[in-house]
Amino acid sequence: MRRFLALSAAAALAGCASRTARTSGSAAPPAPPPPPAAASTPAPAPPQPARYLAPTAFAGGDGSSVEQAVVVLAQTEDEGIDLEHHWIFDHYGRFRKLRGGLASADGKHYDVLTVELGDHTEKTIYFDITGFYGVMEVPGTPAPPPPPPR
Repeated sequence: MRRFLALSAAAALAGCASRTARTSGSAAPPAPPPPPAAASTPAPAPPQPARYLAPTAFAGGDGSSVEQAVVVLAQTEDEGIDLEHHWIFDHYGRFRKLRGGLASADGKHYDVLTVELGDHTEKTIYFDITGFYGVMEVPGTPAPPPPPPR
């Protein structure tokens, strides 16, 4: 047992001595590892031109008036209403729809929405819906099958 203790103490002292000898010397610190090979890292993808980006569903102005109406580029009324709500959320954040109505001027149709914004202010927004006004489904799309009889 004494031999085991003596050998353990000697091993511990040798380990401590070798660490202090490495750190207390005036030798330079070890060199950093070499950088990874250039072939192992893939090159970043080049930026894509704008023609490959998804087209936007809106055109026109900021919606502050009939002249600056946001043009909604939808195919059906349901899609257009969804896009109107997305546009409001993207530009103003959370909102609550207070009033809505339809207007026509110079052969164009407008959806006029009054919303309450997160700071409790009211905002009236004009959307040009001429492109999808009255279109309930996309032309050429087959009608859904009738429900099964009961």
